[in-house]
Amino acid sequence: MKAHRDILHLVESTPFVDTHEHLWEEQHRVEALAKGRDSKIWSPDIAMLLGHYVDSDLIVAGLPAEDMEKVKGYDLSPKEKWALVEPHYKSARNTGYLRCLRESVRRLYGERDITADNVEKISGLIRDGVHPGFYESILCDVAHIEYCQVNSLEGDPFMETANPELLAQDLSFVAFCEARQVGNFGRAAGREVDTLDDWHAVIDWHFEKYGPRAIALKSQQAYGRRLDFEQVSAGDAAPLFKRYRKDRKSVNEAEHKAICDHLFHYCMQKAEEYNLVVKLHTGYYAGQGSMPMHRLTANAGDVCELLRAHPKVRFDFFHIGYPCENEFIAVAKQWPNAYLDMCWAWIINPAASVRFLKEFLMAAPANKLFSFGGDFMPVEMVPGHAAIARQGIAQAISELVDDGWMDDGDVPDVVERIMRGNAHAVFDQPGKLAAWRAAGTAVSK
Repeated sequence: MKAHRDILHLVESTPFVDTHEHLWEEQHRVEALAKGRDSKIWSPDIAMLLGHYVDSDLIVAGLPAEDMEKVKGYDLSPKEKWALVEPHYKSARNTGYLRCLRESVRRLYGERDITADNVEKISGLIRDGVHPGFYESILCDVAHIEYCQVNSLEGDPFMETANPELLAQDLSFVAFCEARQVGNFGRAAGREVDTLDDWHAVIDWHFEKYGPRAIALKSQQAYGRRLDFEQVSAGDAAPLFKRYRKDRKSVNEAEHKAICDHLFHYCMQKAEEYNLVVKLHTGYYAGQGSMPMHRLTANAGDVCELLRAHPKVRFDFFHIGYPCENEFIAVAKQWPNAYLDMCWAWIINPAASVRFLKEFLMAAPANKLFSFGGDFMPVEMVPGHAAIARQGIAQAISELVDDGWMDDGDVPDVVERIMRGNAHAVFDQPGKLAAWRAAGTAVSK
């Protein structure tokens, strides 16, 4: 049988295709150094390590939310920030989020952990590390990632990145479905929006402009509603939409849902037309104090109806649906157009992710899984997440081999598939880069 060290070496030497990040544009990180507190980006110190996901576990452990805002800000020194965080850090240090932080600190700054003695040094290294080209250094050289797929939270609905070769971009369609920012989107398309036909035309314009370059469609609507998108005809939705445009308060909750449901299915038709994979948030909620479990536990059942309604559309279900990952394994096993994504999952619950991977590989075809996405805004946290994912992948496959559930000879193919091969097969990165070039947009070399 293959020894664990051989499998770990194979996993560590295989690059990831990272299927989900929220990274700020590199240029915006560089510009933020000069803007300081006038920037919308956190201070370039330990805030980059504590501000995303780690902050949730710290707040749940007892850190006042207002203190966390001070940590992200520019008024306190790194030592003053650490004094606020340290008591709660000790309580949460064994969670996946904080393990990710320590792995990033070790790989980027040569320290085993953050302490009062090194917090100024680490903060200085973070600031000094921000310069043109530092994303490629961190992502490719340290985290061993081929390229990332980014759902930008800065550019709505699509980020015109300066580096599409490294940061492939999702097209966010949440606002299309919820009919938000109608005026802004209408102006971009050069069209006034009064009717449903007008809004369809605006959506069409955005797909024509961005669809050829988008790596996928992305929606996180599960944060605000169930994924029970019913089939609502244009004839039924049109009068509701017209009334909604005149006075939002004139439509009730059920009528607004009908509008959104119609628009979601309209976007699914565009996904089929442009051959775009649809990425849907499922499972655990970011943040703290807001997750309605009754809605979350309905995700797996709800998405089955989407898979049935749109058999030619490929759906990528994010975060393994945690904590309902077993139901999502059944979904991937049942539906040809269902794929599961382990993005974020490795640091939500590393142990559950190891169990999930073992059970997935014993239940569903190996080509239905994407095994990594960092899901971060600060690039400095991605190496730690990638390290945890590699440890978990090696552990899961080693245990399958040791227990006789996987043959030695199958290991290289499985590792290649789940870490990069499936993403290359499903997401058309070469075609998207060709579209960037055809649009006259510079592509980095």
